[in-house]
Amino acid sequence: MLASTIREVLLAAPGVQSVGTVDVVTAASGAPVVIARLGFGPSTSVADVVAISGVVRAAIRTEAPEVVDVVLEPEIAAPRDDANPPTDIFVIRGAD
Repeated sequence: MLASTIREVLLAAPGVQSVGTVDVVTAASGAPVVIARLGFGPSTSVADVVAISGVVRAAIRTEAPEVVDVVLEPEIAAPRDDANPPTDIFVIRGAD
């Protein structure tokens, strides 16, 4: 249940294009730790990724104050050079 709440927070965060895996693991102390993968667009600057990550961490802590740590792994899409890529290389990612 906590993982689905965290996923909703991540999906609602401005600047986050996609959300990959979201795991909630238990630390040695018994407290939950959130590990999530966030997707960003190719034009997103590193400074923006850092700022958005800070906002996301704060939102998670507001929604789930029992979380002791938040580990975010950013994925930044590489810019494309070809304006008309062949259709056999398209990959559609689900948001499940």
